Amino acid sequence: MGLGHNRLSIIDLSGHGNQPFLSADGNLVMVYNGEVYNYRELRTELENEYPFKTNTDTEVVLYAFQEWGPACLERFIGMFSFAIWDKKQKKLFAARDRFGVKPFYYVCHQSRLYFASEIKALWAAGIPRVPNEEIWASYLAFGTSWNAR
Repeated sequence: MGLGHNRLSIIDLSGHGNQPFLSADGNLVMVYNGEVYNYRELRTELENEYPFKTNTDTEVVLYAFQEWGPACLERFIGMFSFAIWDKKQKKLFAARDRFGVKPFYYVCHQSRLYFASEIKALWAAGIPRVPNEEIWASYLAFGTSWNAR
C-alpha cells in the first residue's frame, strides 16, 4: 500500500498536519481533501480520548473514524473525500461527502486500485483515458453511474 498527498494548508499552516497523516499509535494512515465545518465540535467530543497534536480537521476526521468507524460520516458536515488505511487489518476505508463536492475518482487497473481527488492524477499514473461504456450507458439511461438494473 502506498499513499501520497499534496497538501494545501488552510486551517493549520504548520507542518504537523502534513499528509499522509498517521494516528498516534501509527496504525491508521489517512489522506484527506476538503473541510469538515463542524470539526471543532467533534474535536471537543474526542479530545479526552485522543492525543491531538494539530489544529487540523484532518486529525479530527482520523480520530472520528477511529472512534466511530464508518458511522463517523453521519457526524460530518462539510465537503470532503478521504481514504484511511488500517495497517493491522490491511483494509482501506474510503469515502466522500454526500453530494460529491470533493470528488473521489477511482479505478482498478492491472489488479491495482488507484484513487485521487482529481482525475488528472490518475492519468499521470498511467491509467488509460478510455471511457467505460457500461458506466456511461447507465448514467445516460438512469442519471447515475451505478448499474440501476
